[in-house]
Order: sequence, then structure tokens, then C-alpha cells
Amino acid sequence: MAVPTAEKIREYLGEKYRESDEELIQLYIETHKYYRKLKKEVNKHDLMISHTNKAGATNIVKNPLAIEITKTVQTLNNLLKSLGLTPAQRKKAALLGMGGKVDDDDDFDDY
Repeated sequence: MAVPTAEKIREYLGEKYRESDEELIQLYIETHKYYRKLKKEVNKHDLMISHTNKAGATNIVKNPLAIEITKTVQTLNNLLKSLGLTPAQRKKAALLGMGGKVDDDDDFDDY
């Protein structure tokens, strides 16, 4: 897994980069570091774990770290959206750059 750097993100942004993006870039890098730690921990354990509740009953539940990974991925995606770096946003920018027309009625690429 490639580790994102501020330089690489600035490179992706190209001429769209603004100094005001710096806080989002740093937040993305820190959140990605957290994501990598979570992923490493989840890989050490099963996705389903046993949990004994207060009543003494033991149940199989989803590993809470797996749930945190999902939330962290959503946060990373939102940060990329804020920076204009999602694949759908890059596709629209490329089409506009080539003089193409972007049809905003089609939300297919947003998924």
C-alpha cells in the first residue's frame, strides 16, 4: 500500500493547488496513517470475534476495528472529494479540459 505524502497530493492537484488545501492535505495524511494502523490490527485478528456481555452470554460479533476501518475509509473519501481528487471529479475535469460536455444528470460515476 502506497503511503501518501503531501508532495504527492500537491502533485496530483497540480495547478489547482492552493495554500488553503494544506490543512486538508495534512488531515488526509494523518487519517491515512490511522487507517493503516487499523488495517494492520484487523489483519492480526478475525473479522468476527466472541464477546461476553454483562449477563455472561457469549456471542459472535463483528470486530469493532472493522467498523472503524469503514468509517475511516469514508472520511478519506470525503477528504479526497474536498480536494477534488476522486476519480469522478478527475474524469469531469479531463472532459472539461478537452472541451467536452459534462452531463450532470448522470450520477453513475459517483458510485
